[in-house]
Amino acid sequence: MKSLVTSNIGDDRFKIFLTNLDGRINSEDLQAFFNPFGAIQYIETLSRKSAIILFSDIDSIDRVLAKHRRCTINKQEIFIRRIRYGCIDRAYMDSPIIFIKPISLSLAIEWNSRTIRDCFHQYEKHIIDIRFVSNSCQAYIHFKDYDIVDQILLQTHLFDIDGIQLEIKRAKCNEKQIDQDELYIGELLKENESLKRKIKRLKIDSHEEVKHLKHKIRKLRDDLFDVVPRHNHSKRSYQY
Repeated sequence: MKSLVTSNIGDDRFKIFLTNLDGRINSEDLQAFFNPFGAIQYIETLSRKSAIILFSDIDSIDRVLAKHRRCTINKQEIFIRRIRYGCIDRAYMDSPIIFIKPISLSLAIEWNSRTIRDCFHQYEKHIIDIRFVSNSCQAYIHFKDYDIVDQILLQTHLFDIDGIQLEIKRAKCNEKQIDQDELYIGELLKENESLKRKIKRLKIDSHEEVKHLKHKIRKLRDDLFDVVPRHNHSKRSYQY
Protein backbone atom coordinates (compact mmCIF):
# COMPACT_ATOMS: atom_id res chain seq x y z
CA MET A 1 0.00 0.00 0.00
CA LYS A 2 1.03 3.59 -0.64
CA SER A 3 2.82 5.44 2.16
CA LEU A 4 3.33 9.20 2.65
CA VAL A 5 4.50 11.29 5.60
CA THR A 6 1.90 13.95 6.36
CA SER A 7 1.03 16.36 9.16
CA ASN A 8 -2.43 14.75 9.52
CA ILE A 9 -1.14 11.23 10.02
CA GLY A 10 -1.60 11.30 13.80
CA ASP A 11 -5.09 12.83 13.67
CA ASP A 12 -7.75 10.11 13.64
CA ARG A 13 -10.43 12.57 12.50
CA PHE A 14 -8.91 12.42 9.00
CA LYS A 15 -9.11 8.62 8.76
CA ILE A 16 -11.60 5.97 7.74
CA PHE A 17 -11.33 2.30 8.64
CA LEU A 18 -12.21 -0.34 6.02
CA THR A 19 -13.06 -3.94 6.90
CA ASN A 20 -14.03 -7.10 5.00
CA LEU A 21 -11.44 -6.56 2.29
CA ASP A 22 -10.13 -9.53 0.33
CA GLY A 23 -7.41 -10.37 -2.18
CA ARG A 24 -9.40 -8.95 -5.11
CA ILE A 25 -9.03 -5.38 -3.77
CA ASN A 26 -5.74 -3.44 -3.91
CA SER A 27 -4.66 0.15 -3.21
CA GLU A 28 -5.45 1.25 -6.77
CA ASP A 29 -9.04 0.01 -6.36
CA LEU A 30 -9.38 1.93 -3.11
CA GLN A 31 -7.86 5.06 -4.64
CA ALA A 32 -10.26 4.89 -7.59
CA PHE A 33 -13.34 4.47 -5.38
CA PHE A 34 -12.53 7.02 -2.64
CA ASN A 35 -10.68 9.75 -4.60
CA PRO A 36 -13.96 11.44 -5.70
CA PHE A 37 -14.69 12.21 -2.03
CA GLY A 38 -11.40 14.05 -1.42
CA ALA A 39 -7.61 13.91 -1.68
CA ILE A 40 -6.13 10.72 -0.23
CA GLN A 41 -2.77 11.16 1.49
CA TYR A 42 -2.13 7.70 2.85
CA ILE A 43 -3.41 4.12 2.70
CA GLU A 44 -2.25 1.62 5.32
CA THR A 45 -2.97 -2.11 5.32
CA LEU A 46 -3.60 -3.44 8.82
CA SER A 47 -4.30 -6.99 7.71
CA ARG A 48 -5.50 -8.90 4.67
CA LYS A 49 -9.05 -7.86 5.53
CA SER A 50 -8.66 -4.29 6.83
CA ALA A 51 -7.08 -0.96 5.94
CA ILE A 52 -7.01 2.71 6.96
CA ILE A 53 -7.30 5.62 4.54
CA LEU A 54 -6.03 9.07 5.54
CA PHE A 55 -7.68 12.03 3.80
CA SER A 56 -6.39 15.59 3.61
CA ASP A 57 -9.48 17.07 5.33
CA ILE A 58 -12.33 16.06 7.61
CA ASP A 59 -15.00 17.12 5.12
CA SER A 60 -13.87 14.24 2.88
CA ILE A 61 -14.69 11.80 5.70
CA ASP A 62 -18.11 13.38 6.15
CA ARG A 63 -18.80 13.06 2.41
CA VAL A 64 -17.83 9.38 2.40
CA LEU A 65 -19.99 8.46 5.38
CA ALA A 66 -22.92 10.62 4.29
CA LYS A 67 -23.18 8.32 1.26
CA HIS A 68 -21.65 5.02 2.35
CA ARG A 69 -21.63 3.04 5.57
CA ARG A 70 -20.79 0.09 3.37
CA CYS A 71 -19.89 -0.14 -0.29
CA THR A 72 -19.06 -2.72 -2.97
CA ILE A 73 -15.70 -2.82 -4.73
CA ASN A 74 -14.88 -5.62 -7.19
CA LYS A 75 -18.07 -7.42 -6.06
CA GLN A 76 -16.85 -7.42 -2.46
CA GLU A 77 -18.90 -5.67 0.23
CA ILE A 78 -16.73 -3.39 2.39
CA PHE A 79 -17.65 -1.79 5.72
CA ILE A 80 -16.59 1.80 6.45
CA ARG A 81 -16.09 3.44 9.86
CA ARG A 82 -14.43 6.40 11.46
CA ILE A 83 -11.52 5.08 13.48
CA ARG A 84 -9.58 5.83 16.66
CA TYR A 85 -6.20 4.28 15.93
CA GLY A 86 -5.18 1.72 18.51
CA CYS A 87 -8.81 1.11 19.57
CA ILE A 88 -10.16 -1.04 16.77
CA ASP A 89 -11.28 -4.10 18.74
CA ARG A 90 -14.95 -3.15 18.22
CA ALA A 91 -14.61 -1.18 15.00
CA TYR A 92 -15.32 -4.34 13.00
CA MET A 93 -18.93 -4.30 14.12
CA ASP A 94 -21.57 -1.63 13.55
CA SER A 95 -23.91 -0.32 16.19
CA PRO A 96 -25.87 2.89 16.91
CA ILE A 97 -25.52 2.13 20.63
CA ILE A 98 -22.71 2.97 23.04
CA PHE A 99 -22.04 1.50 26.47
CA ILE A 100 -20.88 3.95 29.15
CA LYS A 101 -19.71 3.78 32.76
CA PRO A 102 -17.51 5.95 35.01
CA ILE A 103 -13.82 5.07 34.89
CA SER A 104 -13.78 5.35 38.68
CA LEU A 105 -16.72 4.94 41.03
CA SER A 106 -17.66 7.84 43.27
CA LEU A 107 -20.58 8.41 45.60
CA ALA A 108 -20.56 12.03 44.41
CA ILE A 109 -21.51 11.22 40.82
CA GLU A 110 -25.08 11.95 39.73
CA TRP A 111 -26.00 9.05 37.44
CA ASN A 112 -29.29 9.82 35.74
CA SER A 113 -30.82 10.70 32.38
CA ARG A 114 -30.36 14.44 32.86
CA THR A 115 -26.63 14.31 33.69
CA ILE A 116 -25.96 11.89 30.82
CA ARG A 117 -27.84 14.09 28.34
CA ASP A 118 -25.92 17.12 29.61
CA CYS A 119 -22.66 15.20 29.15
CA PHE A 120 -23.54 14.42 25.51
CA HIS A 121 -25.31 17.74 24.95
CA GLN A 122 -23.87 18.31 21.47
CA TYR A 123 -25.39 14.99 20.36
CA GLU A 124 -28.48 15.20 22.58
CA LYS A 125 -30.91 15.69 19.67
CA HIS A 126 -29.67 12.38 18.19
CA ILE A 127 -30.40 10.33 21.34
CA ILE A 128 -33.32 7.92 20.97
CA ASP A 129 -33.13 6.25 24.35
CA ILE A 130 -30.99 5.79 27.46
CA ARG A 131 -31.16 2.38 29.13
CA PHE A 132 -29.75 2.00 32.63
CA VAL A 133 -28.28 -1.26 33.91
CA SER A 134 -30.04 -2.10 37.18
CA ASN A 135 -28.24 -1.27 40.44
CA SER A 136 -25.08 0.02 38.76
CA CYS A 137 -23.50 3.11 37.22
CA GLN A 138 -23.72 1.70 33.70
CA ALA A 139 -25.92 2.63 30.77
CA TYR A 140 -26.56 2.16 27.05
CA ILE A 141 -27.26 5.19 24.84
CA HIS A 142 -29.10 4.54 21.59
CA PHE A 143 -28.51 7.13 18.82
CA LYS A 144 -30.39 7.76 15.58
CA ASP A 145 -27.26 7.53 13.46
CA TYR A 146 -24.41 5.01 13.41
CA ASP A 147 -21.97 7.78 12.49
CA ILE A 148 -22.75 9.69 15.70
CA VAL A 149 -21.34 6.73 17.63
CA ASP A 150 -18.19 6.88 15.47
CA GLN A 151 -17.80 10.61 16.16
CA ILE A 152 -18.19 10.14 19.92
CA LEU A 153 -15.61 7.33 19.97
CA LEU A 154 -13.08 9.65 18.31
CA GLN A 155 -13.20 12.01 21.29
CA THR A 156 -13.96 9.93 24.36
CA HIS A 157 -11.64 12.12 26.45
CA LEU A 158 -14.14 15.01 26.18
CA PHE A 159 -16.94 13.32 28.11
CA ASP A 160 -17.23 13.33 31.89
CA ILE A 161 -19.91 13.58 34.58
CA ASP A 162 -19.12 15.55 37.74
CA GLY A 163 -15.47 15.59 36.65
CA ILE A 164 -15.29 11.81 36.39
CA GLN A 165 -14.18 10.52 32.98
CA LEU A 166 -16.36 7.95 31.23
CA GLU A 167 -15.39 4.66 29.66
CA ILE A 168 -17.18 4.60 26.30
CA LYS A 169 -17.43 1.60 23.97
CA ARG A 170 -19.42 0.64 20.93
CA ALA A 171 -22.09 -1.72 22.28
CA LYS A 172 -21.66 -5.30 21.12
CA CYS A 173 -25.31 -6.15 21.57
CA ASN A 174 -28.63 -5.25 19.99
CA GLU A 175 -31.74 -4.08 21.86
CA LYS A 176 -32.87 -7.63 22.61
CA GLN A 177 -29.44 -8.55 23.93
CA ILE A 178 -29.42 -5.43 26.14
CA ASP A 179 -32.68 -6.57 27.76
CA GLN A 180 -31.21 -10.05 28.26
CA ASP A 181 -28.03 -8.57 29.72
CA GLU A 182 -30.02 -6.42 32.15
CA LEU A 183 -31.96 -9.47 33.34
CA TYR A 184 -28.74 -11.45 33.68
CA ILE A 185 -27.04 -8.65 35.62
CA GLY A 186 -30.11 -8.42 37.84
CA GLU A 187 -29.89 -12.16 38.52
CA LEU A 188 -26.17 -11.86 39.32
CA LEU A 189 -26.85 -9.01 41.74
CA LYS A 190 -29.56 -11.07 43.48
CA GLU A 191 -27.19 -14.03 43.70
CA ASN A 192 -24.51 -11.72 45.10
CA GLU A 193 -26.90 -10.50 47.82
CA SER A 194 -27.86 -14.10 48.60
CA LEU A 195 -24.19 -15.07 48.97
CA LYS A 196 -23.54 -12.09 51.24
CA ARG A 197 -26.43 -13.16 53.50
CA LYS A 198 -25.11 -16.72 53.49
CA ILE A 199 -21.62 -15.55 54.47
CA LYS A 200 -23.11 -13.49 57.29
CA ARG A 201 -25.05 -16.53 58.54
CA LEU A 202 -21.90 -18.65 58.34
CA LYS A 203 -20.04 -16.06 60.40
CA ILE A 204 -22.79 -16.17 63.01
CA ASP A 205 -22.84 -19.97 62.96
CA SER A 206 -19.06 -20.01 63.15
CA HIS A 207 -19.17 -17.68 66.13
CA GLU A 208 -21.65 -19.95 67.86
CA GLU A 209 -19.49 -22.96 67.03
CA VAL A 210 -16.45 -21.24 68.53
CA LYS A 211 -18.44 -20.48 71.68
CA HIS A 212 -19.53 -24.13 71.85
CA LEU A 213 -15.92 -25.36 71.46
CA LYS A 214 -14.68 -22.94 74.11
CA HIS A 215 -17.37 -24.27 76.45
CA LYS A 216 -16.24 -27.85 75.76
CA ILE A 217 -12.60 -26.88 76.39
CA ARG A 218 -13.53 -25.26 79.73
CA LYS A 219 -15.52 -28.37 80.69
CA LEU A 220 -12.61 -30.66 79.76
CA ARG A 221 -10.23 -28.47 81.75
CA ASP A 222 -12.52 -28.59 84.77
CA ASP A 223 -12.82 -32.36 84.45
CA LEU A 224 -9.05 -32.58 84.18
CA PHE A 225 -8.61 -30.54 87.36
CA ASP A 226 -10.98 -32.93 89.10
CA VAL A 227 -9.17 -36.04 87.86
CA VAL A 228 -5.58 -34.94 88.58
CA PRO A 229 -6.00 -34.58 92.37
CA ARG A 230 -7.76 -37.95 92.58
CA HIS A 231 -5.03 -39.50 90.46
CA ASN A 232 -2.32 -38.08 92.72
CA HIS A 233 -4.17 -39.24 95.83
CA SER A 234 -4.44 -42.73 94.35
CA LYS A 235 -0.69 -42.82 93.72
CA ARG A 236 0.00 -41.84 97.32
CA SER A 237 -2.34 -44.57 98.53
CA TYR A 238 -0.29 -47.21 96.76
CA GLN A 239 2.92 -45.93 98.38
CA TYR A 240 1.67 -46.62 101.87
